Amino acid sequence: MREEGSIILAQSAVGADYEAMLDASFPVHKAFCEKNDVKFRSFRHVMRGFYPWHSCYNRIVILNNLLESGFRGWFIHLDADAVIRFPDFDIRRYLGKRVDRALIACLSSVDAEPWDINDGVFFLNLGHELGQEIVHHWYTAFAEHVSDQMLQSAAEPWKYPDGSPFPDDQHLLQMELKRHTTLLEGLLWEDPMLMNHRGGRFIRQMLRAHGSNEQRLEWLKSLVSDISY
Repeated sequence: MREEGSIILAQSAVGADYEAMLDASFPVHKAFCEKNDVKFRSFRHVMRGFYPWHSCYNRIVILNNLLESGFRGWFIHLDADAVIRFPDFDIRRYLGKRVDRALIACLSSVDAEPWDINDGVFFLNLGHELGQEIVHHWYTAFAEHVSDQMLQSAAEPWKYPDGSPFPDDQHLLQMELKRHTTLLEGLLWEDPMLMNHRGGRFIRQMLRAHGSNEQRLEWLKSLVSDISY
């Protein structure tokens, strides 16, 4: 199952609010995948954990499963609050010109450290040795640093019962990039205004910090209604 030229676009969410977001963007993403010969995958169950928000770790499990199966194409991940604004975007041409990159993502802020990326939208090249290493380190960190006992104690999203932050998927990735600096050699830090901003030209995302779940869902619905697909 090498499929070096294959591209998979995946989304994953559990819970009424986030699944409604997936429903809202589905027509656009389906059209985009059909136009670009991209395989679309949507997951609505928790692959490891106990509560709906634990589906944030699904991207780690999915990537590890793909790596172990021998898949060596590109993996595109979009959070439920992200939507492709421009379905005619030539993703094959874009990625084809960047095969020397292992991971394409955006920094979490303009002054962020090189390892401080946002994993709400990213493109990961499993055909690149460093892309494979990123998946290995990310999955290993999840297995070793997030126990089932920890997950059981964290029913509320992103935090322990005492309110302290919980090591979520993005934090785990950032710490591995910080720890294994050679991985940074494979990164391309893309312009957020292309793919990781509520005004992005290709992909738009409205983060939790920018509105309630209800507001973000309405934003998605309104945006999709204006997209020609």
